[in-house]
Amino acid sequence: MKPKCKLPFIKGGISGIVIIAAAITLVAELLLFNMSTFKMLGTSAVPVAENISIDGNGEYTVGLVDVNDYVRNIYIEDMHLVNAEYAKVYVTLTDEGDEYEYALPECRVVPGIKGSGYINIYPYGKVKNIQIHITLSEGAEGNIGRICLNAVKPFSVKPIRIIVTWLVFFVLIYTFKSGFNIMLKRKDRKQITGIAMLFVLLVLLGRQMSVSNDLIVSCPWPHHKQYMQLAEALSDHTVILKDMEVSEGLLAKENPYDTSALLKENIPYGMDYAYYKGNYYVYFGIVPELLLYYPFYKLMGRHLSNYNADLILYMIFIAGVLLSVRELIFRFASSEDDPETSRIPYFMYMLMCISVCLFSGVVYLISRPDIYNIPIMAANALTFAGIGLWCRTDYVKGMKRKLCMAVGSLCMAMVAGCRPQMLLYSLFAVFIFIIPNVKGKLSVKERKIFTKETLSDTLAFILPYVIIAILVCTYNYLRFDNILDFGATYSLTSNDMNHRGFNADRLLRGMYCFLFQPPVFTTDFPYMQSAIIESAYMGKNLTEYTYGGVFATNLTLLVLFAPLIIKVKGLNGNAKTSVLTLAASAVIIAGFDVNGAGILIRYTCDMMPGLIIAAIIVWIVLLGEDSVCNTAGRIYVVFVLMGLAYSFLVFMGTEGSVNLRDNSVVLYENIRHYFMW
Repeated sequence: MKPKCKLPFIKGGISGIVIIAAAITLVAELLLFNMSTFKMLGTSAVPVAENISIDGNGEYTVGLVDVNDYVRNIYIEDMHLVNAEYAKVYVTLTDEGDEYEYALPECRVVPGIKGSGYINIYPYGKVKNIQIHITLSEGAEGNIGRICLNAVKPFSVKPIRIIVTWLVFFVLIYTFKSGFNIMLKRKDRKQITGIAMLFVLLVLLGRQMSVSNDLIVSCPWPHHKQYMQLAEALSDHTVILKDMEVSEGLLAKENPYDTSALLKENIPYGMDYAYYKGNYYVYFGIVPELLLYYPFYKLMGRHLSNYNADLILYMIFIAGVLLSVRELIFRFASSEDDPETSRIPYFMYMLMCISVCLFSGVVYLISRPDIYNIPIMAANALTFAGIGLWCRTDYVKGMKRKLCMAVGSLCMAMVAGCRPQMLLYSLFAVFIFIIPNVKGKLSVKERKIFTKETLSDTLAFILPYVIIAILVCTYNYLRFDNILDFGATYSLTSNDMNHRGFNADRLLRGMYCFLFQPPVFTTDFPYMQSAIIESAYMGKNLTEYTYGGVFATNLTLLVLFAPLIIKVKGLNGNAKTSVLTLAASAVIIAGFDVNGAGILIRYTCDMMPGLIIAAIIVWIVLLGEDSVCNTAGRIYVVFVLMGLAYSFLVFMGTEGSVNLRDNSVVLYENIRHYFMW
């Protein structure tokens, strides 16, 4: 079949692109990333101190050194530390432009990291005199071989940096100069093998992210072990956390949910536990417990760690994305000549999956796998898996169709036991089964369930919801005497959820932060700080750091505004209503979270499935049109690369008490030195 979306090849084909990308990469690696080496060529190191010992007081200063010469760097050589991972170094000096001493910013030196001891400085002309101050954490000791000025930094070639740089330029050149002549097919073995390899690579990357933060892995916080405590409680046939002691002060408190008062009155309480009628319960959804923690505890006799549970859920999420994106492509852009072939290039399908699996919100969830993020990751994984299975019913028949429908409904229903508000995405079923697309128009007469002829399909769709509803409602009743109470108002969190109420001012401010707040970029690694969310809101609001709104930071979502600017021919009927429903559901969920809980980065992940799937549908329609295919494909690739870069910055983010800079020093500094010039 002749592809409908094809761009002209450059001379040399793929080999030419490989060579051009390699040449650009070589220049960047040799000249840009080794700039510090080249500028020091021809200089001789000047020692200013040797055989230094730092005792228990943790401080050492190289006395005032008269230089009267140009100084381009300082080198702290052969450092060994005890009871410390790094040393803080700051420099004070005078130069030709400054008669009085001034201080340079503080930096860190981490032993064992190549290049960490080299500190570039930029004085005004010749340095007159200089002092070098080194401090260690309390109780630490250290030894330094020598400290010198103007040392030649060794040439550094980093394979990972070379590979990433080459990949970026290869994808960009391929996108703008080559052609997408291989379409996504259903039964192509090579393509299926490529998809399997992508799954493995994304899982391996997820594993690295899940264990990247040493503090998260060690998990020293008692309240982050709630799922483990619940596993023990369920083994004793109860949902009450009996190992949690309830203080007399908490029992006597008229309003036990005013945690500010509890803190001021020194009344012990279980932070972020649900408290009701003198007992502690787990507020977080029951589904991750029943899927992972409880079975693991019963089978292995020990508890499943949060970071391993999060990885398992991430694997389900990846599988769900690979399936759902594939089925959405065949649903909205299958070839008219061959239903087994789509009008979307295989390359674009793979890129879509990578983009979704490494969406900044997902990167945040997998790289900070604490108790708060487990149910959110579970809800996202089940939503993508459920929608993928539902869409697959367009292709399979007989028992396979019923099985896909039933398992898809089971996944979507289980969302209620993770993040109940995300059940709203189940509305997507309306446009798959109840109002299907017939010759470009919606037709309830052609519905696939709720007819006499489709009784078995209807049962396959409904029964999972009924079963999960019974289980979740029973769990709610056992805890809070109300089948519809999920326990939000009983959480001993940072504010009293019982009296939070509704406020339009707070809602509008929060929606701006969630959707459109610009990120804050800087010139220093990791180049991004938390967004500014302070305001003159005259009330109490719960806020944590965020890194910008989803539309301002994940540019692929901007395609949702495309129909307002250009005419998208294929966006009609089922596609249009699906996009509107998913996007509206995401916005409603975002509003619910803002009003009910606050402005937190993890809550943006609740709206993620709706916005992402809606955006993917629009991209599929655009890429399937001959007239805009080339332009849309190029824009999409650029947006994806920018989104991946942003996700990396979120991974490296230094906000909050749990970050790589403070808790995984060696990893953070190793990565930081990839960006040193």
